[in-house]
Amino acid sequence: MNAHLILLLILILPLLGTFIGFIMGMVNEKYRDLFNVAITGYVFLLTCALFPVVSKERIDLNIPYIMGVGLQLKMDMFRYIFVWLTTFIWFLVTIYSTEYLISYKNRNRYYLFFMLTYWSTIGIFISENFLNLFAFFEIMSLTSYPLIVHDEDKYSHEAGETYIIMAVLGGLVLLMGLFLLYDYTQTLEITKLRVAIEGIGDIKYLISGLIMFGFGIKAGMFPLHVWLPKAHPAAPAPASAILSGILLKTGIFGIMVTAQIVVPGDKNVAIALLVLGFMTMFIGGLLAMFQRNIKRILAYSSMSQMGYIIVGIGLMGILGEHKAIALYGTLYHIINHVIFKVLLFLIAGEIYMVLHELSINCIGGFGINKKLLKAIFLIALCGIIGMPGFNGFISKNMLHHALAEATQIYGGFWLTLGEIIFVISSGFTTAYLLKIFVAVFVEKNDNLIVKQNIINKHRIGLPMIILAILVVFIGIIPKSIIPILDKAVIPFNVHSGIDIHFYTLENIKSSFTSIVLGVVLYMGFIRKILRKGSDNNWWYENIALNWFSLEKKIYIPTFKFLFKCISFVLRIFDKGLIRSIDFMGDYAETFGKKQISINNKLSYKIREKIDDVNINRKSIDKEKITISLNEKINKVGYRINSITYSVYIFGIVLLILFIALIY
Repeated sequence: MNAHLILLLILILPLLGTFIGFIMGMVNEKYRDLFNVAITGYVFLLTCALFPVVSKERIDLNIPYIMGVGLQLKMDMFRYIFVWLTTFIWFLVTIYSTEYLISYKNRNRYYLFFMLTYWSTIGIFISENFLNLFAFFEIMSLTSYPLIVHDEDKYSHEAGETYIIMAVLGGLVLLMGLFLLYDYTQTLEITKLRVAIEGIGDIKYLISGLIMFGFGIKAGMFPLHVWLPKAHPAAPAPASAILSGILLKTGIFGIMVTAQIVVPGDKNVAIALLVLGFMTMFIGGLLAMFQRNIKRILAYSSMSQMGYIIVGIGLMGILGEHKAIALYGTLYHIINHVIFKVLLFLIAGEIYMVLHELSINCIGGFGINKKLLKAIFLIALCGIIGMPGFNGFISKNMLHHALAEATQIYGGFWLTLGEIIFVISSGFTTAYLLKIFVAVFVEKNDNLIVKQNIINKHRIGLPMIILAILVVFIGIIPKSIIPILDKAVIPFNVHSGIDIHFYTLENIKSSFTSIVLGVVLYMGFIRKILRKGSDNNWWYENIALNWFSLEKKIYIPTFKFLFKCISFVLRIFDKGLIRSIDFMGDYAETFGKKQISINNKLSYKIREKIDDVNINRKSIDKEKITISLNEKINKVGYRINSITYSVYIFGIVLLILFIALIY
């Protein structure tokens, strides 16, 4: 099959499948589930079929007459990694969802937006034009909102409100950056921007800042992360897995493209990302230790892990021509995080399916006798903490090497502090994962919920087993990914591979240093301070609940203040506009009462010359023709009102259709 056709099918099939599956679900939900699994599986196979072509050359596809500039698609190995991960994870999560959602209401609505989010996410990763990327990005933000509020309880609506406000804010700021970018460069094609942006001066910092602000919200970057710890616990587990594993990477993708392709090698942008990355890494890990809900712990964990990736992107800019190790480590950690974080959310989903509860105070001891689930969780734990033999060990050590190289080249207090933060944050990871593991799979608790539901473990277990195997496989054979990364780094002007030995004594020692620190934090802080009670009657307290809240103390008051200011300005403008219209209306009414006289003598003379034969034309009134202006104005107003009503009717029809699709 032609590579261009395959690329087009990868984009079109999820969209077509969305509505076909929705219609099927209205008739038979079982057939819809099978169809969704089939369509996501087929798109994944198509993506795999593209690998031999993409490994040799880039695929470009331009479809005209879409979005004004045409739909410009591109597939190179860098983008292929994101698309492959998206199609692979969506296939597994779709299988998982067919069992998980059995007890949920509005399943057809869920799958509609689940598949639309799938389609738009693929569109983001293969868009070559920022305008196309922005359109898919906003569609993804809107279609993922119903996934978050699916339970329709008070908490999910609050989480959805925070999410959609931040998403809209990010979209508006991103759009402002794109307006400025186009105004100064006259292009939004990503590959052309590298050259076009060189001569625009310092305005590039404002442009890149606005763009990365928009993408940073989706990436969960501090201080724009406030939606993340709310949305992940509110959404059903499969949606949480997608939010953490894939949707966060759309923000990372945008930041990488902006920092390394649009403004490559800029030290100021790199330093800003490095600082924000360290703050995201540290604060996310710190807050995760205090949480009691498993999905909330994993949400803050995702924030912390995004910090590692943002630090890697910052190090790429700081290291300049020596950025290869940072680039390889960043891409490697993106792959690894998708695998072990989706696995952790699916495990949390299985627990919730059985107990309908995820607070470790209520589910303590649940997994003591569940050997397979315990083993899978332990594999995921070892992956995320960077235990030797598991995938996280590889990428974290590569990022640590890049940080050490930057410290060696530039020296100074701040990079040394960064190394300390890196190690401490890794210790946080070990501590909060041990908190979950010991509470759920080791210790007994008298507060354990007795009622348990029966589930089909085949559809639930298969995706988790596949992901667990990948965690171990990549950890044991880390160089299996390197040939793919060798091709993926080419768009970043890195043409030579790296020769790195992963399992050296120094790397293993570095890994165990952070792990031991995490054990100390768990034993000395989590168990001694946060854990209360004794024997089998224990519980955890969250002393961070009364800490400073960015959302409540800064964002909400700021939004309210801005709303009042804007309302005041618009009220003045509105009153001025109304008065102006009233004045113009009064003047038009006065003017309309006047009679307009049109001299007909000139038209008579012209017609006389044209047709001299017709003598009767000379009998035409040579004086004046009188016309009432009010009559003409009324006719024009009638036509305008007809057009306006037509627009309103069209909008109402669209709204009715949208509501019908939802319900």
